[in-house]
Amino acid sequence: MTSADQHRRHRKPAPIGAGYLHHCVPAHQKYFERLLEIGARVDMVEYLAAHFASDPGFLGEINAGTAGLPSTLHSYEYMLGSVESALAETIGRLQQMADVSNCLWIGEHVGMVGTRDTYAGTFMQPMGTDEQTQVFIDNLRAANEESPYPLIIENQPMLFNQIGPRTVCQQVADIAEGADAGILLSLSNLVISDDYHAVDWDSELAHIPLDRVWQVHIPIPNEKELKEPEYSRFRENEKWHFSTLENLFKEKDFQPAVVILEVEASGTPSRPEPERTKERLDWVRDLMGSRLQTEEAAR
Repeated sequence: MTSADQHRRHRKPAPIGAGYLHHCVPAHQKYFERLLEIGARVDMVEYLAAHFASDPGFLGEINAGTAGLPSTLHSYEYMLGSVESALAETIGRLQQMADVSNCLWIGEHVGMVGTRDTYAGTFMQPMGTDEQTQVFIDNLRAANEESPYPLIIENQPMLFNQIGPRTVCQQVADIAEGADAGILLSLSNLVISDDYHAVDWDSELAHIPLDRVWQVHIPIPNEKELKEPEYSRFRENEKWHFSTLENLFKEKDFQPAVVILEVEASGTPSRPEPERTKERLDWVRDLMGSRLQTEEAAR
């Protein structure tokens, strides 16, 4: 692949539409089939690659079950915050998984760190220091130079006290700019922070360079469970998610390729009814509006 081809491959794709986070388990495949039965349109799926489908052959079967929709892989195994590089076998397996799943890009958590031989398997807070930020930049840039599939980075929840001068989203912004990479903006992770160390959601969001956002995560809780008193605060969280996404689409620089609905949403134990997910898939496409219609006409 020439440098010109690599540059074209790593540009943000044109608008694709709306999709959901597929956990690569039988229940999620049945959920997909039910969505199709009720006439829902799914434009893209995100596979929890490293979590539930580490075998490329199995992921290929899952992707065939979704009629070969374009996908993105949700990963953490590049461990971009580590001084050591990930094992060649690990990278090779991720590349194979991308090959068999019609993958357009790979989303890596900015907060996942570890050593080459020992992965944390959970979030670890990026330090926010100059040194740590540069490690992320160097690793992300190097990974994107090697990979035929562009890597973008996702903001994580604020799990621990801030150590360095940067908050999570400030660090994500600096890494994306420094490595010339895209961003997976997780609105849900901003809200989840309140379970650990509260942040001002809007102030954090303001640090994100909107023109670099390729993908958005937004949770879709179960409507029936939201009505129960113990989940009342998640109703308020949902209002923020929805109103924030609507406001973001009013910004000219905000042109994500896809919005992914998290149907295993933080806050309620159960997935939303497929009918509710269908409504939200349509709602996302309405927000994308004329941009998406223009791209569809050109295809």
